[in-house]
Amino acid sequence: MADRSASSASVRRAALTCGALLAVAVLALAQGFAIWQLAPGATADGPLLPAMLLNAICGALQAVLFRSMLPLRYREPRGFTLLFIWLFCSFVPVAGGLVLLVSCAWAAIFPAKRSDEDLQQVRAPEFVTYLMSRVSHGGGARLQARLTNTQVNASDRLSALVAIQSMPTRTTGTLLRDLLADPIEDVRLIAYGTLDQAENDVMQKIFQTAQELELAQTDSERHSINRQLAELYFELVYQNLVQGAVYTHTLEQADRYARAALEIDDGDAALWLIRGRLALAHGAADEAAGYMARAQALGFPRERLVPWLAETAYLQRDYARVAELLASLGHASVLPMLKPVVRYWSL
Repeated sequence: MADRSASSASVRRAALTCGALLAVAVLALAQGFAIWQLAPGATADGPLLPAMLLNAICGALQAVLFRSMLPLRYREPRGFTLLFIWLFCSFVPVAGGLVLLVSCAWAAIFPAKRSDEDLQQVRAPEFVTYLMSRVSHGGGARLQARLTNTQVNASDRLSALVAIQSMPTRTTGTLLRDLLADPIEDVRLIAYGTLDQAENDVMQKIFQTAQELELAQTDSERHSINRQLAELYFELVYQNLVQGAVYTHTLEQADRYARAALEIDDGDAALWLIRGRLALAHGAADEAAGYMARAQALGFPRERLVPWLAETAYLQRDYARVAELLASLGHASVLPMLKPVVRYWSL
């Protein structure tokens, strides 16, 4: 039964193809007749408009027939494809459709190699938290994995949360914010308390430093205090202690105090780097590149600038520059946390 149905389907396809080709031949003859009407000396009173209209109608019908014979990937977008074939068959009558079919056959027999054929999309790897108990290294990672796994005993999670309080907020800030929605109330309270304490420590220093700025009398004092305020506001961003509108406001404040300090002494290379990192946080890669170039010109160590320059080049989509910058670090002298990045861009 299957062979019989397949055979009948093949016969139907062959019949439809023959019918389409016959219709195309008839339309080609009609187009030829229309062109003959337009030929010089064909007739004394040959009508121009009817001949052109006949040619356009035949071209439209040929476009429908030729599109049905094209491979599926050549039929989309539908409207644009029909318009293109109609114009082709109208302005190149009789032979236009045949040229189109020959071109498609040539493309099918001798396909061009595309640059993206070697690329494949893969799923992002999943982090399996319950296997972390088997890991014998990376204590911080084990603690964080235990915290994110809600199937772990509550007392164990609380112990892990207390243990990570001694870790830098820079590395635990995102995790602590995620724990603010934890189903266990004690976990939520400790996470909130840790974040609040870290933020209050920095804000208290900002408040005290701002008071000192009001009492400053010399340019040297004002430069030093403005620089300290820029660093403190940047610390809030660096430690992941602010989000949303507060995050944007903190970036603006840090940049304001950095500019105020540079107006007094524009030779402070570290402040130019801070402005560059603030620009990166804003996503302004071009501004960041200018600030970091200024910092390098003022003598800031290039080895410490390279990671930020590489990030700037990455945001500018200059990937060759990223590889060049990271390769200049060398595998021996690079920091451990940057080694995977350098190794990736060195492949």
